[in-house]
Amino acid sequence: MIRPYYLLDTNIVSEIMKSQPDSTVCKNIAEHEKLCAISSTTWNELLFGVQTMDAGKKKDLIYDELINEIQSNYEIIQYDNHAAWIHADIRARLKNIGNPIDFQDTQIASIAVSNCMVLVTRNIKHFEPIQKISPLMLENWFE
Repeated sequence: MIRPYYLLDTNIVSEIMKSQPDSTVCKNIAEHEKLCAISSTTWNELLFGVQTMDAGKKKDLIYDELINEIQSNYEIIQYDNHAAWIHADIRARLKNIGNPIDFQDTQIASIAVSNCMVLVTRNIKHFEPIQKISPLMLENWFE
């Protein structure tokens, strides 16, 4: 089995689930699909999002797609002890320089760093402060 190299941020997974996703994102996914994974944090954000939707056909379709397409096709990389150490370091360092960032985003970044993966996100500027204090690698597949 090939080890995943790209960790897809929640906004990338949401994009590929759209009825008309960005063509550049789709091209990159097609080229690298076997090397892609998602974090347990992203999985949580996706499940939370669908579970908070009003009951109906759209919710059912999105839930089915999450289970049958996303969960089935992408390894879910867990937030483990190693990621927790990195996460605490990132959060403390950002807090000490007066630049705290959202808990989930720093958690996703720590999973990428702890697994030597490239975090694929549309929000490059949002993650740049983390990149300045850690070995976080970033790519934007919208470009």
